[in-house]
Amino acid sequence: MRLAYATGQLPEGVKSAAFGFFLLFYYNQVLGLRASLASIAIFIALCLDALSDPIVGSWSDATRGRWGRRHPYMYAAAIPFAAAYLALFAPPAGLGETGLFLWLLTFTALTRTAMTFYTVPFMAMGAELTADYDERTMLAALRNVMQLIGMFAVLIGGNLLFFAASEDFANGQLNPNAYPAFALACVPLLIVGIGIAAVGTHRRIPHLQRPASHQAFSLRAVGAEVKTAFAIPSFVAVVCASVIFGITQGMVQALILYTATYFFALSPGQITSLFAVAVVGIITGSLLSRPAASIINEKHVLFGLGLTWYAFFTSIIIIARLLDLLPPNGDPIVAQLYVGSAFISALGLGIAIPMIGSMVADITDEHERLHGDRQEGIYYAAASFAGKIIGGAGPIMAGIVIDMAGIPPGSDPASAPAESIARFGWLQGPSVIVLTALSVIA
Repeated sequence: MRLAYATGQLPEGVKSAAFGFFLLFYYNQVLGLRASLASIAIFIALCLDALSDPIVGSWSDATRGRWGRRHPYMYAAAIPFAAAYLALFAPPAGLGETGLFLWLLTFTALTRTAMTFYTVPFMAMGAELTADYDERTMLAALRNVMQLIGMFAVLIGGNLLFFAASEDFANGQLNPNAYPAFALACVPLLIVGIGIAAVGTHRRIPHLQRPASHQAFSLRAVGAEVKTAFAIPSFVAVVCASVIFGITQGMVQALILYTATYFFALSPGQITSLFAVAVVGIITGSLLSRPAASIINEKHVLFGLGLTWYAFFTSIIIIARLLDLLPPNGDPIVAQLYVGSAFISALGLGIAIPMIGSMVADITDEHERLHGDRQEGIYYAAASFAGKIIGGAGPIMAGIVIDMAGIPPGSDPASAPAESIARFGWLQGPSVIVLTALSVIA
């Protein structure tokens, strides 16, 4: 049952990899939409989706029926999610800037909202499957591993099968014809992951928590429940820290293809290696999170240590390049150092991420002690709501960095202006350290 439940995080990994690493690059560098406009479209879609989070969470919490509170939404979300995802990476030919902006906005919002109808009940169910402290940490770690396997499949499979170098495109990630086929290949992973989680936990429905009252769903109740959630100081602290962390990670993910392609001039094969070792690093860190949590009992401390590690090793290689402490791009040691630093920094990320879900699960227990009922859905939804509204600043910051750097859309790495590439590095590297410091302090 553990593995079936954790497999439900696979679609999130697929979506996160495509959105975090490819979406902005595709619409900006490949299709020609200005980075600032593309990032604004992504941010607006995030905000629209965020409004659905507490609604879905409260609706799920109040649902009564033979399929329980969570499973009806999980089953219903699969096909709409996959269809919207496919459309997002296959816009019609001939769209101008306004058309591209509206297509990106519409199908990003639809993809995210359909995913919310699955993810919020799925995450809430995790807190209901067990009340054991260590078991929750294990479930959170397994979820993270499955998410990373989804990311691994997308990043490595995508680069090897769809974005490899060709006669027409030495940098395959600039090939516009690769993206629709890439998205189509992702669709089975989305549907199968949701199906395994829903079917694999279906027999546990009679044993899951049921609504403590017969109160019907209402928007007023949603507002009251969100207010109750944010009245718990520990929840506010977790949300603040995870939101700032989300901004940082969102910016880094959106810029990683730019960093690899233009700042370090990596080949498609080296970019594949970069993605591979980063995902392996996060998986390794996730597997280490449970033994680390048994040594460092305070989860928020472990979260802060993981983030600090991540920020240092993410930034140091960029700063070293800017200070001319590395050989020129093209020297094999540059790619080796960048890829190696990606693995090392990812270890910290792998330790930090499971702590967020595990801390929220513990807070739902605190809510039950204070109020006498369980509302896992609203807590995960409220955290997701805040993360999307504020954490959406990550893509916005990435768009600003790209436009301020002035790297022309579709430009070959060899011909991109040197001053633009340097400006890109100075805008990105130090900002990761500053944002992570704010997250740790929060």
